[in-house]
Amino acid sequence: MRDSYKKNNDPTPSHVRLYPRGAFCLFMLTALLFSCSGQDGNYAQYGGSFFMPPPDVDTLVLYDINDPPTLDPARSWGTFDGLLVSQIFSNLVRFNQKAEIEPDLALRWEMSDGARCYTFFLNPQAKFSNGRSVTAEDVRYSFERVLDKDTASSSRWVLERIETIRAEDPLTVVLTLKEPFAPFLGLLAMPAASIVPREEVERCEREGIPFGERPVGSGPWLFKEWRHDQYLDFERNEEYWGQKPNLKRLRMRIISNAFTAIAEFETGRIAYINPLPEAEILRWKTHPQWKKYTELTNQLSADMLVFNCERAPWDKEENRRALCQAVETPLVLECVREGAGAVITGPIPPGLPGFDPDRKLFKYDPDASRELVKQNGLDKREIVLLLPSSDQFVSSTGVIMQALWKKIGVSVRVHQAEWVTYRRMLREGEFDIAYRNWFADYPDGDNFLYPLFHSSQIGSGNMARFADPEVDRLIEESQKEMNPSRRSELLTQANALVYEKAPALFLWSRAKYIVTQPWLKEYTEPLIFNGTQFLAERIEAPAVDLKHKED
Repeated sequence: MRDSYKKNNDPTPSHVRLYPRGAFCLFMLTALLFSCSGQDGNYAQYGGSFFMPPPDVDTLVLYDINDPPTLDPARSWGTFDGLLVSQIFSNLVRFNQKAEIEPDLALRWEMSDGARCYTFFLNPQAKFSNGRSVTAEDVRYSFERVLDKDTASSSRWVLERIETIRAEDPLTVVLTLKEPFAPFLGLLAMPAASIVPREEVERCEREGIPFGERPVGSGPWLFKEWRHDQYLDFERNEEYWGQKPNLKRLRMRIISNAFTAIAEFETGRIAYINPLPEAEILRWKTHPQWKKYTELTNQLSADMLVFNCERAPWDKEENRRALCQAVETPLVLECVREGAGAVITGPIPPGLPGFDPDRKLFKYDPDASRELVKQNGLDKREIVLLLPSSDQFVSSTGVIMQALWKKIGVSVRVHQAEWVTYRRMLREGEFDIAYRNWFADYPDGDNFLYPLFHSSQIGSGNMARFADPEVDRLIEESQKEMNPSRRSELLTQANALVYEKAPALFLWSRAKYIVTQPWLKEYTEPLIFNGTQFLAERIEAPAVDLKHKED
């Protein structure tokens, strides 16, 4: 998806070979292990159990680290607000937990005119929570609202490929695209494509209240209360036209400190730790009781170090490759993330068409890199490695890269910047190499190729400022190809070519550890951020006295 702000195989390596040349990484790994391998900690005890029961068996309590900016689909842009929008609102189609497209408001749809025209047939039972039926006119209004420049939606790009929107009758809407776009249905499952009731939006405008503060939709949860920087409360929509949630209430707490979240979890006040901080992974995944409830889950993401391909000497492919082949990526992953991820050979992560599990990494060859560094004069200058200051493991990665590249004669100055400054320096090209992380907006290889490496996106998402005609051609063909098998081949070719051209040192697709309470049942972490509506979850009371003291 967007830059972080947030299965084909097990991403954890079966073993890690430690060579003398990896002494620095071994030191880093040893330091991490030492910091994580202390006492098990004072786990809360209740009735002889290692866990505490929940205060309320009808309320699912989860958390995130930041207050969401809005609950208005037209203005949603982050992972957390996108998740919450998906609880309140419905789309024509939606993602399931495996990131597959499913019907939502549309019972079915048809394609015509060479995959330019999509006709959606709406469910006549679908209603907004104010009691009014959802119609094709609501779809038209919602999409035109996002596309209206006066709305100033940062997600306008989601619907910009639509040329016309026509409500043929109350339950039939026809969308015509400017040209075929194979991942189009995935765009329609994004938060920006949620359907809103016009009268509720206009009521908020008359009252001077942002619609994002008083959202009304047709989803399985009703918005009830938002205490900023504290929590957001939702109630089960008893009139929901689809499958209703098992639980009556959903609370999303705002807990900015990960270790505060762990303390709340240990006292039974939240249902999971998501994600576990890197420094805590070893403790939980090896704990005699908690390891059973500690799960590694893949994420559709790509971490990389992008080169500024418009700035010498990184405008030369061989110089970029010299630095790439001086890094043993699997060992770095084990050092900084306890192996929580999968190494990647291009921007497309595992789990999406275009990822090739059999493709080999660049051969680790620091001697050849050292020779190229001397031959091309890369040892005659200092290079700037730009990092965001938010994540400890990113800082650790930067330190390791600095040491590895020093061994081949390259002097690296690590520059850590807070988020706003980091983003500005990326946009303006004030770096030699920069850490970049990308999470899927929609689960398709195109989302990792077009915005990041198509030449038309230079100055936008293509922070590497990389341009290659053959890469552009493969990406453009894949966007128009409707045959899944042929399209997968094109994505695989584009992904491989981007890797060979080395506009970035591709690192890994992230995985994360999540710890859930023993009393939380049927929870599954979705592959895409808005791939769950918390319908199946339930809380089973432990076989102990449930009187819970709020001390």
